[in-house]
Amino acid sequence: MTSCAVNQPITEYIFSLYGTSVRYVTTSPFLAAPGNELLKHFRRDSLDESASLTLWFHAVQNRADIPLIKSSSAHRLSSGTGAESGDRRETGLPYEVFHDSGRLIADFPHVGVLVIDGKQHKADGYLIKPEIMPEGLIEYLFHLALIELLRREGLYTIHATALEKHGRAVLIPGNSGRGKTTSFISLLRSGYRYLSDDHPLLRDAGTHVDILPFPIKINVTEETIAFFPELRSAPDHILRPGFPKRAFYAEELYPTSMGQHCRPGLVLFPHVIDASHSHLERLPKSRALEMLLPQALLVYDADVARREFHVLTKIVQQVDCYRLHFGRDILDLPRLITPLLEQTT
Repeated sequence: MTSCAVNQPITEYIFSLYGTSVRYVTTSPFLAAPGNELLKHFRRDSLDESASLTLWFHAVQNRADIPLIKSSSAHRLSSGTGAESGDRRETGLPYEVFHDSGRLIADFPHVGVLVIDGKQHKADGYLIKPEIMPEGLIEYLFHLALIELLRREGLYTIHATALEKHGRAVLIPGNSGRGKTTSFISLLRSGYRYLSDDHPLLRDAGTHVDILPFPIKINVTEETIAFFPELRSAPDHILRPGFPKRAFYAEELYPTSMGQHCRPGLVLFPHVIDASHSHLERLPKSRALEMLLPQALLVYDADVARREFHVLTKIVQQVDCYRLHFGRDILDLPRLITPLLEQTT
């Protein structure tokens, strides 16, 4: 791999995610910060072994500077006009995905290109003028490339918040506006421990699935902030300004909040209702799996897709799944959820 930047020092960062080491290389300070922010809890000064995965991110000034030529055998796997997914505005990007000579090429017009080579355990990102690009967008593209490589190492993810209590995880899948983050914070502030706000990692452990922490910023709307006194009074250096959402790190507001890897205990699919009290509706396994599958990121490799489907199916088969009809009793949600979780321990 070669850098597109000229006479720029190469900077290398090392991370370790649950036995998988990651080397991140860039010549651009604008690309370095978002990747380091996303993986700051996994940062290492050195590794005893060579890195399992390598990501090179390059800054270019024009699309013509991207040194990529698709072969005549390249075929398009999917395309989209930019519908948002999960809680990330950055996913609202037009895109095309191609398979070309064993590589996966994700093309985002006017933004850049990701080239992922699963067999070589590496990815290249070419981003156009990252100095004027929102950091959240760079972080999102870095995360896409990373997750595509991690899948091949047996680490998967879904759009879900996740918390741990008594050695069991509560998974709350869903897109923005369904009450996912609000219910997550309600449990977090009552003593549940933080695993992830939007992308917990999943690993097949044979007899069960492990839920692994992937701690990132917690993004909250002004509507969510209004429910919680500690968020309403949080200073800007804790609850960082942003639009349309602000963000904070769980450990800065809830000091004992970091959880450990654990087995799933409950899966909750939140749905906001206009009612004074929340209630739960037990879901059949088939319906729960049907609702969970769209929360997985797109998979383009058939073998990876089968393994990931097996992991999601195992979760649904082994735990109780509920639709959470989320009413106005937001601060009392733990009283509804905790007794169910305790039955699983």
